[in-house]
Amino acid sequence: MSSSSPLYDAELQSMLEANPDIERKSLLPEGLQKLREDFVSAGLQALCEGREIAASEWTAPARDGHSLEITSIKRVDSAAPRALLFHIHSGGMIAGDRLIGMDLMADFVEEFNLECASVEYRLAPENPDPIPVHDCFDGLVAASKKWKSEGNTGPVIIAGMSAGGGLAAGVSLLSRDLDGPKVSGQLLMCPMLDESNATPSSNQFSNIGLWDRESNDTGWNALLGDQRHSEQVTPYASPSAAQDLGGLPPTFLDVGTLEVFRSEIVGFAERLALVDVPVELHMWSGAFHGFDLTFPEAQVSQLAINARKNWLERLLKGTIR
Repeated sequence: MSSSSPLYDAELQSMLEANPDIERKSLLPEGLQKLREDFVSAGLQALCEGREIAASEWTAPARDGHSLEITSIKRVDSAAPRALLFHIHSGGMIAGDRLIGMDLMADFVEEFNLECASVEYRLAPENPDPIPVHDCFDGLVAASKKWKSEGNTGPVIIAGMSAGGGLAAGVSLLSRDLDGPKVSGQLLMCPMLDESNATPSSNQFSNIGLWDRESNDTGWNALLGDQRHSEQVTPYASPSAAQDLGGLPPTFLDVGTLEVFRSEIVGFAERLALVDVPVELHMWSGAFHGFDLTFPEAQVSQLAINARKNWLERLLKGTIR
């Protein structure tokens, strides 16, 4: 187990040093309120500013009657978007809002003529498993139904980063197992997949901040509580626990080499390939967790963003199957 500072990509390291306000401490339960205060989006107006996109906000019922808030965006000039991109935000299962990460989704919307719907799922620990993944699945069902009711025939693709990526993988499994909406691809960016926190990389990065081993424990404990590390944990909460990954859609995975999720993501990619799921995996040298969300202008961040765009373009063209 290492507590020394990793050798980050030189440009990322210089950016970290130039931004001392970025939290470099492990997230412990007592830090949750500050995280929630800090990890918020700039809002819908800021998202749309300078872009040729139109936004709408609507609600859909969750299975327990809770009203799910959903934001949809599409190009102003688009009468027929090519696909529906269903987005699930990051935040360790415990923080964030539905517009976190939507800058990248808006880039996809503009470049590929997509519609994107992003759901406001309820957060742990106030709303433990299975509420977050059920909210996301119910949001997918509602967004898919709305998409089809408006005369669209294009595919549905699911996307998420970090906790959102883990929830997206869980939603894909739920949709497969419950005969839900057909998911034609899953774009999983540094996804949070394994509640065990017992992989080589989760043991490698301790007490360094930037979502390390201790932070990961805080997130998973909030989501699972006393059920953690037990047989009661379902693969919908912790997708790495799934015994069968067959029948899942084409999958994009990426991860930094210097982050806690590296081992579980590489292992997930290998298991997908073993059951003939088309999978693409990228490991970004010297990158920490969420590097591209923190510093999107960095060269390695631009490489990661372009790789996602390249995969999405090929998926939409039908060359990935």
